Amino acid sequence: MELIKIGKVLKTHGYKGHLKIAIDEFYIADFQEMAAIFINQLPYFITSKDINSDSQAIILLEDIDAKEKAHPLQGKDIFAKDDDLTEILDEEPYNDLVGFTITDKNLGIIGEIAEIIELPHQFLAQVFKEQKEILIPMNEDFIINIDENKKTIEMQLPDGLLEIY
Repeated sequence: MELIKIGKVLKTHGYKGHLKIAIDEFYIADFQEMAAIFINQLPYFITSKDINSDSQAIILLEDIDAKEKAHPLQGKDIFAKDDDLTEILDEEPYNDLVGFTITDKNLGIIGEIAEIIELPHQFLAQVFKEQKEILIPMNEDFIINIDENKKTIEMQLPDGLLEIY
């Protein structure tokens, strides 16, 4: 059994042992179905959960019935069994962005994504500007915002990246 990190305990909530937690948005749908999580390699059964945003929830764990019992769990990473998680690695995470327009915070509109190219350690967005192919790394550090309604991706690309084209 392999454990996968899915989130973190943020802090205690109230005096009955509830915990405020953050769950990675990739795993929130799986978390809604989970009966147990792991903290410090130990299983904890979830007796109640209230998911109050896209990535945060208030939970109560079995045998954690007081703030004093919950307090040592603050700041700890939360894990789940890999069997409890949907296999997100099978799908290519950026393919649904084909057709989106990439804009740079400083340079403005760069162009529309024609294709996503998968390399061993990264994904590249293929964009054509003035009939030149530009390959832009889809690195989370560069992405500021993805607006699915407007089909735009706002990025802050490293200085000089587009000058090589």
